[in-house]
Amino acid sequence: MKLKSLVLAMVAGAALMAQGAGAATVNRTAPVVTTDDGLGGFNAHFGDTFAQSTTGSTFTDVFTFDVGTPFDAAASLTSSYLNTPQTKDLLITGLSLYRYDPVTKAMLGTAIAGIDLTGSGADAPDSWALSGFGLTSGSYAIQVNGEVRGVGGGVFGADLTISPVPEPQAWGMLLAGLGVLTTLAWRRRQPARVRADVRRR
Repeated sequence: MKLKSLVLAMVAGAALMAQGAGAATVNRTAPVVTTDDGLGGFNAHFGDTFAQSTTGSTFTDVFTFDVGTPFDAAASLTSSYLNTPQTKDLLITGLSLYRYDPVTKAMLGTAIAGIDLTGSGADAPDSWALSGFGLTSGSYAIQVNGEVRGVGGGVFGADLTISPVPEPQAWGMLLAGLGVLTTLAWRRRQPARVRADVRRR
């Protein structure tokens, strides 16, 4: 009788452990593969897939990248999933951009939070967007948070666009150049006015 109770307790414990393992947090970090846009910036596409084995889990995916000049950033994300009856299988709960320390893997400063643009209706696919302007050069990361709620799992895909921002010295040179061009144009018009005034007399 004791052996039978012991075996039942072990089976129940194993079932609880398996259930607890399914409710774990899935953390993944990967560098973003970038494509040069030919204008000094770059584009990147990234995402993740979740199988039935991750049902009941929360996840945090971190996609890292480096930028060598000041920049503006824009990212968007959409999800696709199987819709198990009464359950949205994949739910995105957050999208953010932040400075990132590649050595300690720590978030630095305040994150730029994404905006949830998910449409209305039952179990609409997730849609998120974020923008950051005038960011300094350095290491950055895009973080995606979510939950795998149903046995269908799901997938999300995202894109990132980085555009360089002219540095203050470049703006100064641009304004100085416009000033020189304006002065030259003004001076060229001056002699023509003097000649026109002389002819009228």
